[in-house]
Amino acid sequence: MRIMQSQKVRESFLAYFKQKGLPVLPSAPLIPHGDPTLLFTSAGMVQFKANFLGLKKNLKGAATSQKCLRTTDIDNVGFTKRHLTFFEMLGNFSFGDYFKKEAINWAWDYLTNTLEIDKNRLYVSIYKGGIAPRDEEAFQIWAGLVDKTRIFELGEKDNFWTMGPTGPCGPCSEIYYDFGPDKGCPLCKDKTIACDCGRYVEIWNLVFTQFNRFDDGKLELLPQKNIDTGMGLERLCMVMQNADNPYDTDLFSPIIENAKKILDIKGKTPLETTALRIIADHIRAAAFLISEGVLPSNEGRGYILRRLIRRAARYGKLSGRETPFLYELVPAVIAVYKNIYPELQANVLHINNALKTEGEAFFRTLNDGEEKLREIIKHNPRKVSGAEAFNLYETYGFPFELTKEILSAKNIETDEAGFYAAQEEAKKSSKANDDESEKEKVVILQELEGKNSPTVFTGYETLSDEGQVIALLDKKYKTVEVLSGEGFLILDKTPFYAESGGQAGDVGIMEKDGQPVLRVLDVQKPLEKLFLHKVSVIKNNVKTGDKLAAKVDARTRLRTSSNHTAVHVLNAALKKILGETVRQAGSFVSPQKLRFDYTVPSAPTREQMAEVWSVASDIVAANLKVETQIRPLADAKELKATILLGEKYADPARFILIGKEGFKDPLNRASLELCGGTHVRSTGEIMAICLLKDSALSAGVRRIEAAAGLSAIDYLKEAADKAVFAGKLLNVSVEELDHKIASMLKAEKDLRREIADLRRKLLSGCSAEGAREEIKLKDNFTAVVFNTENTEIKELRALADNMAAKNAGKVIIISTDKDGKKSFVVKSFAGGPAAGKLCKEIAAAIGGSGGGGAEFAQGGGAAIAWTDFMQKVKNLQV
Repeated sequence: MRIMQSQKVRESFLAYFKQKGLPVLPSAPLIPHGDPTLLFTSAGMVQFKANFLGLKKNLKGAATSQKCLRTTDIDNVGFTKRHLTFFEMLGNFSFGDYFKKEAINWAWDYLTNTLEIDKNRLYVSIYKGGIAPRDEEAFQIWAGLVDKTRIFELGEKDNFWTMGPTGPCGPCSEIYYDFGPDKGCPLCKDKTIACDCGRYVEIWNLVFTQFNRFDDGKLELLPQKNIDTGMGLERLCMVMQNADNPYDTDLFSPIIENAKKILDIKGKTPLETTALRIIADHIRAAAFLISEGVLPSNEGRGYILRRLIRRAARYGKLSGRETPFLYELVPAVIAVYKNIYPELQANVLHINNALKTEGEAFFRTLNDGEEKLREIIKHNPRKVSGAEAFNLYETYGFPFELTKEILSAKNIETDEAGFYAAQEEAKKSSKANDDESEKEKVVILQELEGKNSPTVFTGYETLSDEGQVIALLDKKYKTVEVLSGEGFLILDKTPFYAESGGQAGDVGIMEKDGQPVLRVLDVQKPLEKLFLHKVSVIKNNVKTGDKLAAKVDARTRLRTSSNHTAVHVLNAALKKILGETVRQAGSFVSPQKLRFDYTVPSAPTREQMAEVWSVASDIVAANLKVETQIRPLADAKELKATILLGEKYADPARFILIGKEGFKDPLNRASLELCGGTHVRSTGEIMAICLLKDSALSAGVRRIEAAAGLSAIDYLKEAADKAVFAGKLLNVSVEELDHKIASMLKAEKDLRREIADLRRKLLSGCSAEGAREEIKLKDNFTAVVFNTENTEIKELRALADNMAAKNAGKVIIISTDKDGKKSFVVKSFAGGPAAGKLCKEIAAAIGGSGGGGAEFAQGGGAAIAWTDFMQKVKNLQV
């Protein structure tokens, strides 16, 4: 076997299967398009799901090298030799074409003849039988290639693939490579390939999808048998480069060597080795995700990205680095992949900015979070509650995964269930999806898409058209003969724009025989080709096959189009003033308003934003033509058109130009973007763009909310009416309103300060009999227990400090009743009992919670009378 670099391995695989007659297709994005059930592309077969289900017939087979991301085992990355987040999956596929004989023979031929891998190092497995019969066919094919002693029979866990409890499934056959007895354990003396010790590593999985499973477990042969194979490029490179782990291959080693220099470490200790592996893995994943438009956030894909960046940053800190550094590794990542994934180099500035900004935010919060966690551990040496872990996450941005890692290293238990319970409580308005129902919906829609031609959209040219009903669905997406109440409708062609590209769907009506029969409430495009009209029934006489007059509400479309064109104007203005590094991070336009998210290394100044709005206003006032051209997608690079990262564009693509003769002359245009949305004919139709809100969305990402066109006019009119009304209330003119309000706010602030000062003076002098009592604590300490009424918690702290000064060497416990709750603070002193421990015991006694440090803590619970509270404190004998 000859040594082969990763690029040559990838090229040889694709060339081999091209020679076998399979079309070689490019990798699909990491962000799956048209499949809402998936967060990331996790296998090579994802882009071919419709082909596997028999819904698309455009391919008989294919071969790919697919970018993949899996994060279920992220905590193991760096600690084992086989777990990775980002990886490439080499795969060859058949959709009702070739089957087991070809798949097995080709796999063996490629490994042993093309790559010249030693046959004596290879072992295979087949399905031994269980829920389906033993895979005798695969066994006989393998028996013709290898000695039967090298064929192992495994069960459902290893060698049977299912899509779910029901549906397509089938046996697998896996190929293992033997890295040698020195890499194994005592169990491997008998060549037990199922051992996880690292001697035998599965390098290729061949899935034979041949059955359909029903609810009762019954299996029947599929009319279309499929092949789905997957071979991890990183594992294959281990074999081809004599490496016993992927981090020693050329896919990782350049990144690791750069990381050593940046961190100034040798990588000799176990901690340094783990840190370098985590950093190298996570920077690869982060760079690819950012190149596809994902940005760090606290939800969904953004949360996964944030978790990757922060985990890598923390291990950099453990290695001695106190400042962001991941962006410095981007050139090394690009060098590894420049010939296969040019999107990394194309978006290098964006990747660097996102990594640097998130790194800076994390290092700012990391120290605070770790200090707080040390304090929690000090008082909870055995187990940290889920509520405290969630508070770290919510308040300090400290990832729960890091909390678990730190606690695990110290053998401290983590209340994981409690964390997620607290997280769910904080997300009362969360939009959690029912995965099973979502999958069922997708399958139904995929079947409809496979049976019908794509919906023809005519809404760029007209707002009314005739379309034929090809499907009616109820609220649960079940096909029906007649709609009742609300449901969904699919036409063969429609003028209604379906929500996509950040633009809301159109609304309007549908008529039959000149009479309104359906009101269109929304239009969605859950997959790629079919427009799903959400409708409410006016007359329930619509049937499949009917021809309907579809009419878009013109006024609502104009409002939406004005807001959409305004987004392009704002994007151009931001780039002109803040620089070309500004990237759109998301947008949404509706008839009411627009929302525009953008990345920027640092918050723009007030003066810069004033210039942005000035430029935007000038574009609107110039009444520039808004022109559409359909051009080859490749023109986007030549014309320097703005594109949205991660967006999937058609080819040819739709280019939206704002300006004069600006397609080939950037200096004579205001904006050129690829966009599938609807727009006004000239910027003058926008009339005005009114800022509603400008805020920071997260580190390095800002959000503008605004209204344009008729929506802006409505906003201005409403604002003017409110200003006039406020002026009358305050007896000033509208022109004087701002000064009057500023004066009133200052007066209110002064009064609040005076009231607070008076309360502090009043509280500090309080010593009424019955509201104060001294008790003895354990170890002969004394506590002064004091009660107040309707006092803020921050006032309790100030009062505790005041009382402590007057009662040296005594513990201060002060309670208050406010808003139907009992709150209290505990103030101790150097050498005194731990305030946090006392606080927890008191809180537990009144059915509440609390905690804190050695000298100060606070807690609370249900409202309770002072005498009862005092008695419970005494009963504790704290």
